Amino acid sequence: MEKVVVQTGAKTYQITDQDGNDLGVFRFIPSDAGILKRYKEAAAFFTGINDKIKDKDFEEILPDLEKEAGEKIDLLFGAPVSESFFKITSPFTILDSGEMFAEQIITVIGGIIEKELDAREKAQQERMKKYTEKYTG
Repeated sequence: MEKVVVQTGAKTYQITDQDGNDLGVFRFIPSDAGILKRYKEAAAFFTGINDKIKDKDFEEILPDLEKEAGEKIDLLFGAPVSESFFKITSPFTILDSGEMFAEQIITVIGGIIEKELDAREKAQQERMKKYTEKYTG
């Protein structure tokens, strides 16, 4: 059988804590055309979490919230990565900064997505410039 190799743009990231302890490795395509929509959906879930827990017993609804949080993270990456992220602590653990653990993940991933999309947009512009330069100037 012949092997076919395609370029997907996937990148691998190692997750460590502030002390350098390895928390896991995940792989995703940061320039995926649908990732911004999925990112916004995941971010909206975590931003709106206070409304979901208002007037409810947090301990009682926590298992369902953790399950939904994992589903949102998995949807964002298009792969089952939430277990790696949340194996050390709940997505709703409040950090020293006051943000939830999951919010920190969303913020970091947002930075990666923005950086990758900017880099790929510049590369695309350079590539197009090569073909259009003789016609435009």
